[in-house]
Amino acid sequence: MSERILIVAGEVSGDIHAGNLLGELRRRRPSLEAFGVGGERLQQEGLECLARTSELAHMGLVEVLREVPRIRRILVDLVEETARRRPSLAVLVDSPDFNLRLAKKLRRRGIPVVLYVSPQLWAWRRGRVRLVRRVAREVLCLLPFEPGFYRRHGVAARFVGHPLVDDFARSGLLGGEHGAPGGRRLALLPGSRVMEVRHLLPNMILALGRLDRQEVEEAVLVEAPGVSATVDEVLARVGGDPRVRRVTGEGRREELRGCVGAWTASGTATLECALLGVPMVVGYRLEPVSYAVARLLVRVPHVALVNLIAGQRVAPELLQRRWNPEELAATTRRLLAGDGEGQRSALEEVRRRLGEPGATRRAADAVEEHLGRSSRSG
Repeated sequence: MSERILIVAGEVSGDIHAGNLLGELRRRRPSLEAFGVGGERLQQEGLECLARTSELAHMGLVEVLREVPRIRRILVDLVEETARRRPSLAVLVDSPDFNLRLAKKLRRRGIPVVLYVSPQLWAWRRGRVRLVRRVAREVLCLLPFEPGFYRRHGVAARFVGHPLVDDFARSGLLGGEHGAPGGRRLALLPGSRVMEVRHLLPNMILALGRLDRQEVEEAVLVEAPGVSATVDEVLARVGGDPRVRRVTGEGRREELRGCVGAWTASGTATLECALLGVPMVVGYRLEPVSYAVARLLVRVPHVALVNLIAGQRVAPELLQRRWNPEELAATTRRLLAGDGEGQRSALEEVRRRLGEPGATRRAADAVEEHLGRSSRSG
């Protein structure tokens, strides 16, 4: 009888990480069946999608509230289908608001749960760590400081490393000289969520208009999967700039590698810049109500992943109203004038802390351990 697992990835980055994991597992266990929630990457590896990642990928309190009925329906359908199929294990990737609710229901039905990509409980809503302790066998962490947080709260956790390091190693982008562009090319990375693009991209375009060709000769707009229509919408509303060239797909990292700097959303894209040694300015904007709530709950000194890993403000962060064309252009001028060199040196330490290649293999090892436990207990 073939083994069966449930995989739920509620973010574009989670879909990529989970797709790599599923590919590694199916190379080891060709008969493994997988169903759940995913995007393009998981589908490429054979996931039977009951819902799409894009249906869960929302950002901010106000934005999520609009989608509550549909999200609740997906949750109910997943629980019913899981009860029918009885997978040996559930691997829930990121998206803690959805996945921790799902985990509670799965554990009640005797389905063991592994969390892959730690919920950011170290940043906010730390009380949920008690829920994680109840519902998860283990948390597989991508960031080096996360296992210590969980162990202090009695949760099994291990650092498997960041899958981005694997991706960069496969493409030959690790090692060698990075961040040494031949011209004044700037990268625009407005994020993988629709709401991120709507909040960040307009002021990127307006700020670019304040920088002349001697400062920025070309701008590369890097589009994540699933946001091209939103980019079209923003450019139609704000207007374009003849220096902007849109890129997608595998070639985007080579394009980024040749940039003198980047304007980026606060998440995984900052780690891509770090691995390539590209200095950056990080933006973060939410709806005002969402941001007011976040300020009361968040307990970290930085919003950018690269700064959290460094343990200091390596890259400048422009939050909410500070993400405006004037301040973005002024900060970029300082970056081009010399601040970027200092940041590039600090990014070397971030690259070291992200660990060696092999993150996907180590995550697959952990999942196989739990599949073995499930077989023995079953």
